[in-house]
Amino acid sequence: MSQSTHSREKSPQSRPQHKPGLACEECRRRKLRCDRRQPKCGLCESSGVDCQITARPPRGPKRGYLKVLQDRIANLEGLLQQNNTTANPPSDGGSFENLLLEEPIDLPLWEFPINMDEDNPLLEACARAKSSHSSGESSVEGMAGTPVSSMLALDPTLSLNPWNPFEFDTKISDLMQADLDQLYFDRIHNFMPILHPGRYFTSRKQQIRSDGQWCLQYAMWTLAASVSAHYQNVGDSLYQHTRRSLETLDSKNTKLESMDLEQVQAWLLLAIHEFMCIDFRRGWMSAGRAFRLIQLSWRHGTDGPDQAQGDWIESEQKRRTFWMAYCLDRFVSMRIGSPLTFSETIAIRLPCPENNFQNDQPIVMGFLSETLVAASPTVVSAFTECIIVATISGHTLSHRHQYPIRDIGFNALEAFWAQHQWIKVIHNQWMESFSSKYSADMQQSDPMLLFIGLMYRIITLHLYQTTACMIPGADDEQRDSVIENRTRASLAAKEIVGLINQLSHLNSFKLHPLTPIPLSLCVEFFVSNNESGDGFTKELQDIIQAISCLKNFNNIGKGISHLFEERGIASVIPAIVQ
Repeated sequence: MSQSTHSREKSPQSRPQHKPGLACEECRRRKLRCDRRQPKCGLCESSGVDCQITARPPRGPKRGYLKVLQDRIANLEGLLQQNNTTANPPSDGGSFENLLLEEPIDLPLWEFPINMDEDNPLLEACARAKSSHSSGESSVEGMAGTPVSSMLALDPTLSLNPWNPFEFDTKISDLMQADLDQLYFDRIHNFMPILHPGRYFTSRKQQIRSDGQWCLQYAMWTLAASVSAHYQNVGDSLYQHTRRSLETLDSKNTKLESMDLEQVQAWLLLAIHEFMCIDFRRGWMSAGRAFRLIQLSWRHGTDGPDQAQGDWIESEQKRRTFWMAYCLDRFVSMRIGSPLTFSETIAIRLPCPENNFQNDQPIVMGFLSETLVAASPTVVSAFTECIIVATISGHTLSHRHQYPIRDIGFNALEAFWAQHQWIKVIHNQWMESFSSKYSADMQQSDPMLLFIGLMYRIITLHLYQTTACMIPGADDEQRDSVIENRTRASLAAKEIVGLINQLSHLNSFKLHPLTPIPLSLCVEFFVSNNESGDGFTKELQDIIQAISCLKNFNNIGKGISHLFEERGIASVIPAIVQ
């Protein structure tokens, strides 16, 4: 007998048999095969842990359910074709089920498998709705053959997600989706750390998600595509789809205090994309939508006195989303001189260190007001450094708004200079702390730190420009303060030029998206001081040359030219405008 014949006659080796029953929780957690011994399995007995067994309902659709769906699809397609060829709808029976089949159907919805567990809220709602329309069987089992379109017709308040990959114009493969996700966390998360990667990827595996989750996913992909040369071709389609979806979602949520965290995050991401690639005005309008959604539910703050303890990761994401909106509000307001939206005294704690956030390690952080005036500044993350410099920028901007109304109050002039001195002390204290913690080489190699360093120096320029307007009514001591501020501003402006020259050495796709703000403010400072005879011609030429090298990367140069055109000084920067 040949060896092959001998091998066929051998009985196949069967898998080890296990006792009937369910696997224990410990074996499930370790992803090991449970031997189902009683009262303790072998693993739990050797580990010394309690052997707990939790009964779970069966998952997935019942046997034959997909075949029933296919048959019903075929019936619906036949009826739709018949309706298209004849002017009148079929008049057979007029029963409730026939009326359901005459409803228009969105075929992509059929591709979502419906979980047939008894506790599925979709089926429960459908069963309740069907029982109100028909005297027939209304149990969950009776709904196993009901198509999705019929379920929606039974309960009009029920909706499956309209934002799903099947409705997007361009097909995004699984590989593209994974690549866009990775691009986002590699290039965006550094300066916008508002998402928990673990929670995001867990939600990505869910086939039925909330409208806000779908919008957030496409907003992430839109921003990721904008910082990648490989996906520029799908960036515009992703952007149009994301914006249309968010606007539709806004029209659906009519409750006064309705705030979906993913919806706010999606608007913030879309605003950043528009600042970078579309239009400054449109980006500011989109950011305003996120601000208003936050304000509508401001009394439900994460760390209010009556806030109950809940999901720490969810609360931390809310904190980070608020602080991201807070920073965006102050930086853009610094650029255009508009009043601030958010108060810094709101009872929301500062974001935790990134390691704690990534590794799900709860920690209680302090409030901004406490940290800002601390005797020895201690900051645990670059994101908190960004919040601090945004706060000082907001104080500087409010200080600028104060000087036109100096004659209203009796002591307004004294209050102005007292406020100026306080801002100056706080600014110097935090800028020295930042410089001692992050060396010049670290700032030049990290886009987030580079942006923070630029903003600290922009505050110095802003303080000088504010006090220079007060010279006519100033005394000798106050004039000396203005002269000191001018000296410090000149030094800061030259340091900005040195930092900007390092931009060409960085990956342009990793630059902070708000980098045009300090660049434009610095150029405006040079232009205004050249007109007054202070002579910053060489510095102005250096910064224009550095910016012109970036105009083809990440829309930086284009953004700068738009800002100057709005201010009416585009004639001094032909290298950028052309």
